[in-house]
Amino acid sequence: MKVDQLIIYIIYACTFISLAFIPKDKVRDASIIFLYQQAVTWFAGLLAVELNLLEYPVRELAKVNGTSFLYEFFSYPVITIFFCFYYPRTSKRWKKIIYISAFSTGLTVPEVIFEHYTHLIKYIRWEWYVTWATVYATLFLAWVFYKWSFKLNNRKKVLVHH
Repeated sequence: MKVDQLIIYIIYACTFISLAFIPKDKVRDASIIFLYQQAVTWFAGLLAVELNLLEYPVRELAKVNGTSFLYEFFSYPVITIFFCFYYPRTSKRWKKIIYISAFSTGLTVPEVIFEHYTHLIKYIRWEWYVTWATVYATLFLAWVFYKWSFKLNNRKKVLVHH
């Protein structure tokens, strides 16, 4: 088995396992976040590939789609679920910026490594900072969408006294 295929299998396994950590009372929220991020990454991923900015030489469903099915349609939307669930919404702005930056960096670094050492992704007219900026923007937009969809600003904290 090639290293590229092994990496794909490992990422699938980790993504499937992470689904077990979605709280049962948040499955509806997770579904909405997942579908929202799929729509965003599907469009952005196809646009990047069609504009010949990058390519995915080793990928699943190669005859159907030029993007990485694993990343665009599965792993990144699942990561976005956890990003939204643990977003520090009551923290200061600088902590929110650090939170989004940490996620963006955590997703960009492996991509750069994969770009240099595997055939999973190839930058043509693309740079690591474009990935970082697009991840930052799409995560932030997913958070805004989630907050708006579930009216998180309007939820009141209920204290239960026993």
